[in-house]
Amino acid sequence: MQSGIAVSSELHDAFNAFTADSSLFCLPITITSESLTPLPAVPFSSPNAFYASLPQLSSVLQPKTPLYLIFRRPESEGSSSSTLAALTYIPSNAGVRAKTLFASTRATFVRELGSEKFSETIFATDEDEVIGEAAWKERDAEKSGNNGGGNGRFRREDLMDDKERELEAVRRAEEEARHGTTGRDVGIGGSLAASGGGATGGMNVKMPVDDEAKAALKGLQQGGMVQLAIDIPTETIKLAESDSSVSPASLSGRLSESSPRYTLYHYPDSDAVIFIYTCPSNSSIKERMLYASTRRVAIDIAEAEGLNVTKKIEGSSPDEITEARLHEEVHPPQDDGPKRGFARPRRPGR
Repeated sequence: MQSGIAVSSELHDAFNAFTADSSLFCLPITITSESLTPLPAVPFSSPNAFYASLPQLSSVLQPKTPLYLIFRRPESEGSSSSTLAALTYIPSNAGVRAKTLFASTRATFVRELGSEKFSETIFATDEDEVIGEAAWKERDAEKSGNNGGGNGRFRREDLMDDKERELEAVRRAEEEARHGTTGRDVGIGGSLAASGGGATGGMNVKMPVDDEAKAALKGLQQGGMVQLAIDIPTETIKLAESDSSVSPASLSGRLSESSPRYTLYHYPDSDAVIFIYTCPSNSSIKERMLYASTRRVAIDIAEAEGLNVTKKIEGSSPDEITEARLHEEVHPPQDDGPKRGFARPRRPGR
């Protein structure tokens, strides 16, 4: 699923000016009025000094506001030869819908400016991953190690403690579920494509599902809800709850505040079946990783039982699954320009 956001003429002009001016260090980009638009370019603090220029971005980055950044990276500190890097910054505490908009526009951002112009594309969720000198050196060391060149044979994971490795595994699982491997892709930035097997996703994850859950999915009717959970010890998808009559206003009150859930909801008086993935921030690392990497499997299972999943949304807490949001997904506004793939989220922080 693409967002429908396009690169503005202003961004094309700013990008051309940025690539032509070697004194410019970074070009920040945001989304306004349904298009990708440039913010003022940031010059090098001193000629071609990449690491020394990074702290300047502290005034550009906002704690809960996603942003795209194009960096000019000298081939060596002070070198006149350089390459371009495209970085997508989506803070982990940004609103879910802001994450959705920026993540689903990420591919468009790079493609329309010319993917061949970028030597690397980077995804960051923390400010230190953008302005921290160590983070950039770790990326370079990892690339060198993967390519078998230079002195770098270590990876970023080698510098992490156990907790950091677990969190990194969660981030990668979530990234793969959104953008990654071939086959089904659920959530932001992806699309559904036919695949067989019923319980196999694009990541080649296999997970059994109990008969009670299958029966509930098969019998889902308008206004009904089926909630699925993963039994962690056995890694089996099971029925957590089902109800034949749930109003959009009351749905959020039926979702767990402590554990992830997959919820299939047949919106009343419509053909829309909505797949809802909720993952509270206080969920365990094991739960977050397992649910993130199995979302596409849950979609496969639902479709194998005859459901046509037409909408997919997610939230970090039940209160994000509001009546208004559900209505907006099923009945998007029709009077604000060309038809879009989904309703644009509110500006982060509002």
